[in-house]
Amino acid sequence: MTLRQLRDRAGMTSVEAARRVDHDGSWLSRVETAEVRPHPNDVRALLALYGVEGDQAEAVIAVARQAKQRGWWQRYTDVLPDWFTAYVGMESEASVIRTYECQMAPGLLQTEDYARAAFQGAPVPMRDGEVERQVALRMERQAILASDDPPMLRVVIDEGAARRMVGGPEVLHGQLTRLIEESTRSNIQIQLLPYAAGVGFDGSFVILDFPPMPEPYPEAAEERMVYVDTLTGALYLDRPAEIAAYAAAHEQLQALALAPKPTRDTLRAMAAELIT
Repeated sequence: MTLRQLRDRAGMTSVEAARRVDHDGSWLSRVETAEVRPHPNDVRALLALYGVEGDQAEAVIAVARQAKQRGWWQRYTDVLPDWFTAYVGMESEASVIRTYECQMAPGLLQTEDYARAAFQGAPVPMRDGEVERQVALRMERQAILASDDPPMLRVVIDEGAARRMVGGPEVLHGQLTRLIEESTRSNIQIQLLPYAAGVGFDGSFVILDFPPMPEPYPEAAEERMVYVDTLTGALYLDRPAEIAAYAAAHEQLQALALAPKPTRDTLRAMAAELIT
């Protein structure tokens, strides 16, 4: 994000800047949208081009170096499409994750059995080996919630998603139990949008908030990105009007949903129904 701001400040197009540091024209666009993680030396060259020096430059280079080290998801390139690689990287760096799920439990809170059943039942068939790799990737993504500096996770789940019989009664019971347990953690808030609330929202989405850049940047304000998954790709929305619309939608869904404690009570009742 900051590299794009610095380029804009320098009055350069992404194609022009990329070519000035000996890369093809599309490279910098992929860097600025987190599809490609640049080598710190490339970041240094870009900063010199933009006229950024001293402590400011070192702060940005340090962030780039840390981000390069955090790319654990590269082990899953065999099953990780390019359009989702960008999301996994941004998810790992977010300070707040807000999501609305209308079809199933959010990936960051899925049990292994539930995730496996979800992949096995996906509309696009997968081979058994691919399913297990996808499950492993999903489980490893969840590590951010138990890290030393975990993101705040704010989830609204439609009642239909919570009741959908993914994997059968036993698997769903385990998933509901997981949601109940996770909802007691200080950095996780789960709210259920009941049928009684009326029409929800036609489509799941995620809003990612990113922490401010380290000083000495005066514009160290949080930035946001909206992610919308599709069958064959994804939408990454970062225009202010788009972000504002999804943020307002999430706030409205939270207002309509049950509060966290009534949500836990309802999930317990739903889980009990599955074993009677």
